[in-house]
Amino acid sequence: MTITLTDFQQGAATQLIAHIKDAQENYAFKGDLISAIVLEAATGAGKTVIATSVIEQLMFGSDTTDPVPGTTVLWVTNDPSLNAQTARKMQDASKRINDIRLLGQGAAFNQEIFEPGVIYFLNTQAASASARITRKGDGQDWTIWQTIENTIDQLGASFLVIVDEAHYGVTDKAGSTPTIINKILNGDPGMDSTTAPRKPVPVFIGISATAERLNKALEQQNRRRYNVSVPIEDVRRSGLVKDRITLAPAAVAGEVVADTTFIRLGVDKTLEYERRWTEYAASQGEPAVTPAMVIQLPDERSEDDSFKTLLRSVVDSVLQQWPGLIALQIVHTFGEHAPIDLGGGRAIRYMAPQDIQDATEVRVVLAKNAITTGWDCPRAEVLVSLRASVDYTPIAQLIGRIVRQPMARRIALDETLNNVHAYLPRFDRKSVMSVVDQFSGGDAAASAAVVRLELVYQAPNAMQPALQALSALPSYSVPSQISSSETKRLHTLATYLENDGLLPGAVANATGFLNGVLDLEAAKLSATGELDERRDAVSNASVFELQVSLDGSVIDGERILAGTRMDAKNIDDVFRRASRALKDGTAESYWAYLVGKDPDEDPIEAKITVAALGLSSQVVGNVEAAAASMNSDWLRSHAKEISFEPESARARYVRLQSEARDPQPVPRIEVGGTVVDAILQTASSDLSDEQLRATIAADTENRWPRHIYQAAADGMYWKKPQDSDGLERMVLESELANRLMVAWYRNPVGGDRALCIPYQVKGSRKWSRLFPDFIFFHDTPDGLKPSIVDPHGIHLTDWIDKLGGYLAYAEEHAVEFRGIAPLTKVQGKAMFLPVHDDHVRAKIRTAIQAGKSIEEIFIAHGIAY
Repeated sequence: MTITLTDFQQGAATQLIAHIKDAQENYAFKGDLISAIVLEAATGAGKTVIATSVIEQLMFGSDTTDPVPGTTVLWVTNDPSLNAQTARKMQDASKRINDIRLLGQGAAFNQEIFEPGVIYFLNTQAASASARITRKGDGQDWTIWQTIENTIDQLGASFLVIVDEAHYGVTDKAGSTPTIINKILNGDPGMDSTTAPRKPVPVFIGISATAERLNKALEQQNRRRYNVSVPIEDVRRSGLVKDRITLAPAAVAGEVVADTTFIRLGVDKTLEYERRWTEYAASQGEPAVTPAMVIQLPDERSEDDSFKTLLRSVVDSVLQQWPGLIALQIVHTFGEHAPIDLGGGRAIRYMAPQDIQDATEVRVVLAKNAITTGWDCPRAEVLVSLRASVDYTPIAQLIGRIVRQPMARRIALDETLNNVHAYLPRFDRKSVMSVVDQFSGGDAAASAAVVRLELVYQAPNAMQPALQALSALPSYSVPSQISSSETKRLHTLATYLENDGLLPGAVANATGFLNGVLDLEAAKLSATGELDERRDAVSNASVFELQVSLDGSVIDGERILAGTRMDAKNIDDVFRRASRALKDGTAESYWAYLVGKDPDEDPIEAKITVAALGLSSQVVGNVEAAAASMNSDWLRSHAKEISFEPESARARYVRLQSEARDPQPVPRIEVGGTVVDAILQTASSDLSDEQLRATIAADTENRWPRHIYQAAADGMYWKKPQDSDGLERMVLESELANRLMVAWYRNPVGGDRALCIPYQVKGSRKWSRLFPDFIFFHDTPDGLKPSIVDPHGIHLTDWIDKLGGYLAYAEEHAVEFRGIAPLTKVQGKAMFLPVHDDHVRAKIRTAIQAGKSIEEIFIAHGIAY
């Protein structure tokens, strides 16, 4: 793959491959056992990237899985433009997948079977009854149905059918003929094979953002079902999608719908995004994102006079409000696929949805329903929908298409760039909740939160010392569930450090280091004679012989001929196995090193030596351990330089750290720019935005002074009230009463601005993340010192695990803090554990080992708060 998959994408791909291979084995041994595998992931999760990784590994193998011979894929959707976009994404994501063929409506396709190793894209229109490839004659020897049936006969379960947006095609209406997708998947034994396959597809993979309908349909089919689900929380945490969607309806429902006024607002917001992206790109040395605006029009016929009148007013409003914009930068995606004449020498050209993302000259997209399914354009950050207030589903679906992050990561320095805006002039504040319901119910399959209004906070000059202290606090990245090999991480780290100018020659140094480690391993094995034994084991084959007569009677007893030397081809096979253990080119580099350092070295003998080392788990473990040590050394020694790199570069290093097997320190906590909090759409729909802001401003009980980030108007920070606020409120009141406390920080749950403490889940090797609630900064004789205070209810089941994380963190970093204090309420009394005290830590460890409960630990070792 040319791109690095996120943790959840890797996990989903691994599960899919395991299920596919299981389904293939079941079909091979029980020919009538057919299967369906459902991948459910919200919009923005990268379903195409996941599927591409799966296909690449099935076709070509990987470090973790062997290829499946004959793998052939038929990818089916109901949208030819979606197929074209998906095919292009696949080719961008994989260097190894290079044979992709689009079967379009009207195009010739006349093959007995689908060719092994090829990905075919088919849209359902191309398989309709009137389509060329579904009818014999006129040079068409095989119908598409016969091709499918013949491929099943010859390739069996190696033939995979993948249906994208599968919830649209698998449900038959009562009493109607099967959908085209169901004809492909399930066949019909009673049909002529010229009109439908007579056999079902052995293995079907359905991809959907909302799989409920798909799962229900599969319950009626005779298929074993596997489900792979990507939690929305994982998608949000990854930064691949926007955090929030701001819905802006009309303040009051009335006679006049201010369509063009809202369009002008949409233009202003798009230009604001353009300015912010330009400033961000300049500060980070990155190419700027060119934002676009989508205007969603009613689903009316384009030739109707009323529609053309509306279209002219829309275009006029855009051009009048947007300085320098020309009509050529406005396109439509209507079903006409032709320019629309607006009169006066103006025409709006058509552009296929899949082409818009890369056509950066396009700034305004006019759409109806054509882009609500499958299409995505991360540049589109503003939507103005002129649909009626009853059309909430297509509005929510379109918003779901524009929530992808243009840079595929969250922006920490300007949190406004993590939002999208949707202006809904034909909705009022109450009717907009129907759009919200689409998101909360999952029907829109979007993962961003819906926002009513935003609260913006900045750090004033007086808070700069605390801000810098916060930035330097020790924080960690927690390992992914699926970690990369340490050798691969080392090669990647070396590439980053060298390309960023932080360590010239790092790539050569990494390769030389690993070659040296393997030299040392070879020397250790050679000293004991074990290397020769391993070389013989990997280069010789044992042949079993049994001599029998033609009538089957045994003439000579069985025997094994040992020591038969493998030929060059089989030694290559063994070498490839070793290269899957000595990952990321380490085996190949060491082989080249062996051949290069000794002119008399036989290349085949060098491969045998590498294979003997690579197929030793002890050698591989030692190489991995050495690479892990080098990774830690380089990250530690270059942490300061990494912390000053642009945000995009730092994100690469953080991602690399998360692929380690153990937690890794992050370069710094992000503190630049502004912090944006949000009031979700469910809040007080009876109030106008101005009234809601006034209500928040008047909520003195929940507005707190001395937060590092403050509202410009009054220097306060509004902490949204919650049912569980009791302990947190007590902590804030107590700490603010301390005259030495000069600043505090409400630590977020995740993201680049959060202090993260790792802890290990009891009974497993899995790591998890702990985000303390509060960080306080006090004036002390030693300067400004931070304290962690983390209040939580005694009922939480993970208290012991988190306490273990605090102990390990304090063991390493207590000297940097004034205090580290997890806090709870026991028997009606607030108590904290001073884990910054090494004597207390020792007592707590003894209590945990003795199986004491969290309540017993607090009573025995806690201090009244």
